[in-house]
Amino acid sequence: MIDELSQFLSTKGLLPHGYCLSWSPPLVMTYVVSETLIFLAYFSMPAALSYFARRRKDFPYQWVLWMFATFIMACGLTHLIGAVLLWQPWYGLDVIFKSTTALISIGAAVSLWYVLPDALRLPSPAQLRRVNEQLQAEIIERRRVEEELRQAKSEIELSLHKERILRAAIVEFSDDAIIGGSDDGVITDWNRAAEAMFGYTSKEVLGQSLLSLMAPAQRDQEQMLVEIVGRGRSVRQHELQCLHKNGNLFDVAMTISPIFDEEKKVVALSTIARDITERKRNELEILRLNADLERRVKERTAELTLANRELDSFAYAVSHDLRAPVRALNGLSWALIEDYANELQEQAQEYLQQIGVATGRMNDLIDGLLSLSRNTRGELSRDRVDISSLAVRVLAELSDNNPGCHVDVRVEQGLNACCDKRMIESVISNLLENAWKYTTKQKTASIRVFARDREGVRYFCVADNGVGFNMANAERLFQPFQRLHHQNEFPGIGIGLATVKRIINRHGGVIEANSQPGKGAEFCFSLPEIAVEGNESS
Repeated sequence: MIDELSQFLSTKGLLPHGYCLSWSPPLVMTYVVSETLIFLAYFSMPAALSYFARRRKDFPYQWVLWMFATFIMACGLTHLIGAVLLWQPWYGLDVIFKSTTALISIGAAVSLWYVLPDALRLPSPAQLRRVNEQLQAEIIERRRVEEELRQAKSEIELSLHKERILRAAIVEFSDDAIIGGSDDGVITDWNRAAEAMFGYTSKEVLGQSLLSLMAPAQRDQEQMLVEIVGRGRSVRQHELQCLHKNGNLFDVAMTISPIFDEEKKVVALSTIARDITERKRNELEILRLNADLERRVKERTAELTLANRELDSFAYAVSHDLRAPVRALNGLSWALIEDYANELQEQAQEYLQQIGVATGRMNDLIDGLLSLSRNTRGELSRDRVDISSLAVRVLAELSDNNPGCHVDVRVEQGLNACCDKRMIESVISNLLENAWKYTTKQKTASIRVFARDREGVRYFCVADNGVGFNMANAERLFQPFQRLHHQNEFPGIGIGLATVKRIINRHGGVIEANSQPGKGAEFCFSLPEIAVEGNESS
């Protein structure tokens, strides 16, 4: 093997390349200079590629660079050997270098074709310019956005600073004492109102316990409240007594709230205190005045009850005492007419007749007083009363007593109420008698008994199509002996509606009237504790 290599590298019988050039100085010099320059140029290229590879380690085809650097260097060596061959016939060595260069060049060519698809996918300079322009635009936009964000941040910080100043001013100049504290109740903040309320300056009280502001007798109890707030619960409008710096106790309404951090852990306490001493004093005064008023009302009620009883007794006694002389006066006047009519002048007889009519009306007034006294006197009892049946019965009696009158009567069935039966009978009788009386002059008289609900209250109503009245005079309807029509039109003494109103008032209800002249009248009254249902029938 060594012998063969020696024979391959042997120069025996070989002539240097210079003989081919006849050792012409210009040719030899030109050849040597050219080969040498080519060698130096080829060797500078691998140096440049090596420098590029070291500086750009992120280049994805480093191995291609080194492959081409080796190929170029091998090519350069072949040119160097070519210059040496002018004087030395080292053709074997030249063949070895050329063969090595051939193999390296094949590898470089293969690697080039291998990376060519990836290289074609690399962006062109135009694409890189466009991308660069886009990046530049994005950078400008980003800087603009960053500037806007910076300005917005500055504005927000300024706004927050102003808000903190405003909140601090609100706290400082609030009329209520605002006290900040740690989670265990140690005072950390103290506004002017707190200084005015408790008498301590902030220097005197900061670092002290919130409990030191409270009345000594209540501190154990208030300690429990502070612990409750420390566990995350608020105490609102808690009334207690606090201790002023001068030693005086005063009433305070205090709200203590926890302050949480981002982890929902109590880190501080906020206390708002309001002096309610004046309010407490006013409340005590109101209680005293209410008690005094209640006592005076009871006394006045007792006096009025006694006066009403005496008045009822007086009315009853007067009515009985007046009945005998009125009866006697009426009897004597008629006796004179019957026994001495022939002896009396005509004018005297008329006087006696007028006396008889007047005594009859006086007797009716006495009966009215007695009725008013009976219906509004005595204890009120409450039973379930069938108002529909009561109205039907009263209307039947009126029809029997007035056979010549035809009235269209409609009574809603199922009307009932919890009330005093005797008194409600008087109410229904008076309302239906009035309705009957004031419809007698109508061609087609109509009376209706029904109920309606208004704002959750049941009202019982009696309506007719009689002569009606002017609502401007409605208040006079329920006053004793007050009438809206002349006696010769519709006789009566004016005591019925007064009796009705007193009975309804005793039941705790109200009565209302609604009418127009010539278009009838409607009277509606309410009674408490009513539960009825029904529908209207003819």
